[in-house]
Amino acid sequence: MARTAILLAGALAVASMAVVVVRAQGATTNDGIYTAAQAAKGKELYGQVCESCHNPGKFAGAEFNRAYGSKPLSEIDAGMSEMPMDNPGSLKREDVASLIAYFLEMNKYPAGQTALSGEADALKAIMVAPRP
Repeated sequence: MARTAILLAGALAVASMAVVVVRAQGATTNDGIYTAAQAAKGKELYGQVCESCHNPGKFAGAEFNRAYGSKPLSEIDAGMSEMPMDNPGSLKREDVASLIAYFLEMNKYPAGQTALSGEADALKAIMVAPRP
């Protein structure tokens, strides 16, 4: 019985370490996770839906880093769940991804060849990293 408990504890420890390693090797905002076209769409959408209430400076530079640095992109998504204020929850997942792409472009993260997914699980898997 004691041996089984020790083996189980050891297996759990190894599994926990594997999760940490996988998380450490996950995608980051430095990996070209959005396209330039997606960011352009996000910029246009921001001007139409967001800018009347939100200064774009909130999503750039030191303020962006304080709010979202070393966190998953899902943190940005969470803030958009009740937006826009005049029509809460009306943003489509594709719109959310485009807005996040625009924020990443504003913060000089590199664009890539594949569009960012707006799905919650995909955004949880990508960490906001220090800029290269």
